[in-house]
Amino acid sequence: MIDSLSLPEAKYLTGWCRGKEALRRGSYDTQKGSFYVNCDFYHGVEHSAHAVNAYSDYPELSASNVWPPEDLLPGFRQCFEELCSLVIDTAVLVARACDRYATLEIDGYEPGYLERVVRTSTTTKARLLHYYPLQVDAGVHQPTPSDGKLDHGEQDLDTWCTTHIDHGCLTGLTSAVYIDESAHPPTLASYQDTSLPPTPLPLLPDAPDPDSGLYIRSRTGVVIKVEIPPDCLAFQTGETLQLITGGKFQAVPHFVRGSVNAGQVARNTLAVFTQPSLEEIVDHETGKTYAQFCREIAERFT
Repeated sequence: MIDSLSLPEAKYLTGWCRGKEALRRGSYDTQKGSFYVNCDFYHGVEHSAHAVNAYSDYPELSASNVWPPEDLLPGFRQCFEELCSLVIDTAVLVARACDRYATLEIDGYEPGYLERVVRTSTTTKARLLHYYPLQVDAGVHQPTPSDGKLDHGEQDLDTWCTTHIDHGCLTGLTSAVYIDESAHPPTLASYQDTSLPPTPLPLLPDAPDPDSGLYIRSRTGVVIKVEIPPDCLAFQTGETLQLITGGKFQAVPHFVRGSVNAGQVARNTLAVFTQPSLEEIVDHETGKTYAQFCREIAERFT
């Protein structure tokens, strides 16, 4: 089943993906699984015919979504689309605030640019993330970033997701939820009887390992653990916004540290990447479009 949701022709950037993303040279990320969805449904369409026709040679950007069968995961698609729409609606408000700053600080900045991009883009992409329980031997020590610096080396800390930056404009993040998979193994058994509602897996109140979770690195190199309350969203800036604003806004390096010696604990969250439409100019000096920029990124990491 899971293989039918993978699209190698889209560079695994639509549908299911695991172990295809190279965040370090020669090392592929197998610690998390991703389910990518193009968010054209925000505009009431499945996928823009313009994107499919005009950018057919960019399948990672123009591929149509794939969804698990409704009888297998009832309500999944509807819930997914509703949550993503909420994140995008909120991102519009965040973008409006960013525009106010950029208009004052950047010569020639187009008033309302980021809000327009977020509100009208046909390339916004969502990524549902499942971080698998780490296979760490009992007694193995992971250094902590409690000193606020990466003195131990990033590879010692970013065990669930290596340090990277996002490539869109604004990334919306939900609060992470944790599940003890040793106590509650995730199976399809509870979903196969469609006459009954799916049985949700019990969530842990917090991560058993207090040092696990999302970390960001500031412009001065300080590492900060980010806590997102359950009823809140967080937003961080990406590489495209840094390019457009000449560095006034900078992409935020971040990583995820895994739960160690805490049982078979998995982490789950949703990221929504708001980004320009494919034909949007993102580098006025070179005339580079967002489609061209995305191709550079895909070749860098896949």
